[in-house]
Amino acid sequence: MSDLQTTHRTTVTEEMIDHLGHMNVRYYGVAARAASDAVVRDLGGSGDLSVQAVDIYTRHFREQLLDARLEVRSTVLSHGGGVLRLYHELRNTETDELAASFVHRLEARHGADLAEAWPPADGLTTGEIPEHGRPRSIALDTAPLETAPSLDDVQADALLAMRRPRTIEDDECRPDGSYDPAAAPFLLWGGEALEGATGPTLHPGPDGQLVGWATMENRMVIHRLPRRGDRIQSFGAVVEIRDKTTHRVMWGYDLDRGDLLVAFEVVDVALDTVSRRAVPIPEELRGHAEDRFRPELLPR
Repeated sequence: MSDLQTTHRTTVTEEMIDHLGHMNVRYYGVAARAASDAVVRDLGGSGDLSVQAVDIYTRHFREQLLDARLEVRSTVLSHGGGVLRLYHELRNTETDELAASFVHRLEARHGADLAEAWPPADGLTTGEIPEHGRPRSIALDTAPLETAPSLDDVQADALLAMRRPRTIEDDECRPDGSYDPAAAPFLLWGGEALEGATGPTLHPGPDGQLVGWATMENRMVIHRLPRRGDRIQSFGAVVEIRDKTTHRVMWGYDLDRGDLLVAFEVVDVALDTVSRRAVPIPEELRGHAEDRFRPELLPR
C-alpha cells in the first residue's frame, strides 16, 4: 500500500451542507474515518475504530459543494508496536481537486501488538505524506495532552470557558454506555455556549456581507472518552491572530475526575459567504479573539 489507493467514495448531500453553504468539516472527518476503517479491514482487522483513533489531523484545501462526488485515497505511513499511522487525501473525482488531507494515528486496544491486532498483508510496504498534503500551521510532533493546562488553571481564567458544564447523555453513547467516538468533537462543541465562544454563526463584514469562520486545519488528540453520566466542560484559547486567520487550542475535561479527555487545535479563516474568499477578520470577531489571546498555551 505504498501508492495511494482508493478506500472510500461519497457524494455531498443536502444534510452535509452547513451555514456557510458548503460541506461541513464533520463530513470530511466521516469520510476519512471510513477510509481508516477500510484500511484496517484490508490488514485483517475488525474495522472497529471505536477506541483506536487517538490522533486525527485534517488540512482543508478546497470547499466542496452540494452533489460533489468525492473519494478518499490512502496509504500506510508506519505500523508496529500497537500503532498504525495512515495518510488519506480526499479528492473531487470530477475535477481531481484536492479537498483535504489527513493523518490518522490508531492504537490497538489494551496495547496489543499490531501484528496480532491487525495482521498485515504479506509484503506490506509503507508510503510517505506527499508534499502537497503536509501540515501547514499545526505541528504533528507536539504533545497537546501533556502540555495542556490543568482544569484548575482554565477554571481560574473566566474567559476561557466555551460551554457550560454538562452531563453526557444517552444519544451520545452506545448501548453499553461508552461514548461514540464519531461524536468526539462534540466534547468541545456540544452543550450551551457561553458569550463570546465561537460557533456556527455569521457576522456582518465591513460591506454588509456575512462572514463566518471556515476551518483550514485541525488536529484532535484523545486521551480517553467519557461514559454516560459523566460531567464534562470545554475551554479554549486563541494562541495566534493574523489578518484573516486565528489559531485556537481547546480542551475537554472530566469535571469529576479532573483529567483531560481531549485536546483540539484549529486554524480558521474568515470567509466572505458571497465572494467565497478569505477576508480580514471582522471587528466583532477580532475582539472576541483578542479577549482570549493566550499565546503561551500553544502546544509544545
